[in-house]
Formats: sequence, C-alpha cells, structure tokens
Amino acid sequence: MLSIRSSADMARALASPLDAELLRLLALRRDQLTEYEGYDLGDLAHFIIVQPGDTLAAVETEAGWPISGEEAGFEWVQHHAGWHEAVLILSDDGFGVSLWVPDSLDIDPALLALVRDHA
Repeated sequence: MLSIRSSADMARALASPLDAELLRLLALRRDQLTEYEGYDLGDLAHFIIVQPGDTLAAVETEAGWPISGEEAGFEWVQHHAGWHEAVLILSDDGFGVSLWVPDSLDIDPALLALVRDHA
C-alpha cells in the first residue's frame, strides 16, 4: 500500500515507477486540489494506493475510517482504465480519502468487490 499524506509524498509517488495511467490520474487530482492556495495537499486529502497483498482491513486501518459496512459511504466511485477511484469525505471542511484500487484479480476480492459494486 502506498500512502500519500502530503505534497512531498505526492511528488515522490509521481517520480516513482507506478502505472502510467495511475500517474496521470494522480497528477490530475493533485493539480485540481492545489488550485486552493495556502493549503498543502495533506490538508485536503489522503491518497491510498492499494497494492497486491493489501487487505480490506489494512486499508480501513490506513484510512482511519471504515470503508465497508454500515458506516461506509463513498461519495463516489469512478472506474478509470485499470483503476477504481473511490472518494470518502471525512469532515465538514471537505477533507477526504482518495482510494485507488487496481482492477486486478490479485487484489483482495472483498475490496475489489466493494469498489466494483459502487462504480
């Protein structure tokens, strides 16, 4: 799992050998969020990139919020080429978690089913 909690974390992620489509989408979301002057990316969002071997429970622990069950509530889930982007808004100030799940059979089946069902 890759956890991006700041502008510096995002810069490192964008310089890493991640999937090209994921890099494009992360850069787009970064650019959209950094239009708000005076905020670090980490003030606005926590990006979580799921990798093979990550479990639903581990993702929930990293997010600090349940993403399954009654308390879950994605604002939206969008399918991109090979990826599911699921967004949760956690506070009234708009802070959220941006969860990125590869659409791949080597991902936790419960996690993959969760985002597929909401896409």
